[in-house]
Amino acid sequence: MDAKTRKDVNRKDVRQLCKACRCEILLVNGVEPDQSQHYQGDIENISKGGFRFITSKRFELEDRITAKIIFADGSSQETFGRICYCNDTDTDGDFAYGFSILNGFIH
Repeated sequence: MDAKTRKDVNRKDVRQLCKACRCEILLVNGVEPDQSQHYQGDIENISKGGFRFITSKRFELEDRITAKIIFADGSSQETFGRICYCNDTDTDGDFAYGFSILNGFIH
């Protein structure tokens, strides 16, 4: 994984800024996402316990999501988690989502 390491004071896990890390949403609440929720794009940062991604797609807090994480070296991993926060970004129409991993921690 091509990344810089960053540790926030209140975070348990080390966060890595990703270059070329991507994710694909496979299921939302047990169902394949419709066009309004389909997302395949960049991960902004990642840690053992989750990741942050930015998109114009709309998700709800506590949505349960199965996601495929694709690393810079081409390897991938499926994981299950939930949307734990949503913040507006400086870009109109985009939201930053926090994805908290419930099962399938990143190795």
